Amino acid sequence: MIIRLIMLLPAEIESKSLIPALRAILAKDLAKKHNIREDQISKMLGVTQAAISNYFRGKPGDPKLIEKLLGRKTGCNYDY
Repeated sequence: MIIRLIMLLPAEIESKSLIPALRAILAKDLAKKHNIREDQISKMLGVTQAAISNYFRGKPGDPKLIEKLLGRKTGCNYDY
C-alpha cells in the first residue's frame, strides 16, 4: 500500500478554502443588504458571474468555515 502525504502551503490553503468562503459571505451580503446584482458583484470581486451564482448556491467555499467566520454554530446553512 502506498501512502501519499500531501502538504499544502499556507497560501494554498487560503486560496482553496478561506478566500472562496470570504467571497461567498461578501457576495451574499452585497446582494441581500445592498440589492446589488450578481453581475455587478462579480465585477467588484474580480470573479465570473458564474462563480457568484455558485457562491449563492453554496458550491465553493467550505460551509463549516463560513459558519465559523460568521461566528455561528455549524449547521452548514449560511443563508442569512
